[in-house]
Amino acid sequence: MKYRKVAIAFVAATTLGLTGCVDSDGDGLTNGEEADLGTDPDVADSDGDGIDDGAEVEMGINPLAADTDGDGYSDFDEIEEGSDPADEDDGIFEGGFPFNPDVEDCDDEDFSGSASEGDQLPCATFVNQWDEDYNLWNMRGSAEFLVIDTSAVWCGPCNSMAAWLAGDSPTLFGSTLDNARENVWEGKARWITGLYEDGSGQPADVGDAEAWEDDYPAEGVPVIVDDDSDLVSWIGPPGIPSLSLVDLETMELVIVDDTNGVLNELENL
Repeated sequence: MKYRKVAIAFVAATTLGLTGCVDSDGDGLTNGEEADLGTDPDVADSDGDGIDDGAEVEMGINPLAADTDGDGYSDFDEIEEGSDPADEDDGIFEGGFPFNPDVEDCDDEDFSGSASEGDQLPCATFVNQWDEDYNLWNMRGSAEFLVIDTSAVWCGPCNSMAAWLAGDSPTLFGSTLDNARENVWEGKARWITGLYEDGSGQPADVGDAEAWEDDYPAEGVPVIVDDDSDLVSWIGPPGIPSLSLVDLETMELVIVDDTNGVLNELENL
């Protein structure tokens, strides 16, 4: 009887030990390791970021967080784009701007014709203030609306608008518009500033965008170089600054060259 009890205890312990060595979901981690980590032993990718749990552990990133470093970019996207998913200071874009992995699939259209409500924003790439290529369609799905601000360095009102957006000025054109600005700051709406001329009326360059960022740092706002005047010519404003509004679900223009209309829309988001 005594030997029978010992044998049963040995079999039970062996069974438990073997269970701990099983990898039910085939992710490279045993069920025992998954229990210690808190991951799901029946799901290969516990956080749903596109990387198996075992691979995440091997790379030193968190298998329970789709964005290990909390910089706004998923671990999968960072690995695909060559940035470090464990370093919040090494994101896909220097300014933390939205990234859309599907941007490679959009048609690279030009800015032919004149912009009208209902027209789709061309899938176009510009250089931003960090000297990075930035496609406007990276913004898709990141908020409800995208504001397109066409400006020039020599333009006094353009500078005033940039100062307001950066929080350096309490009012814009005599109005507080606190909700409009805060909705941009909070990411409820996105904003892109396109510079097409420098202080002398010559085509803008990266240096102008960098200086604009230094003077008017607005978090999350790309300052793009429209050196061929593609964007401003497409919108065709008779004066600047000029604001237009894009629906970020359809990427279609809902307001064209109506600064007050755009600001009112932002104020009431």
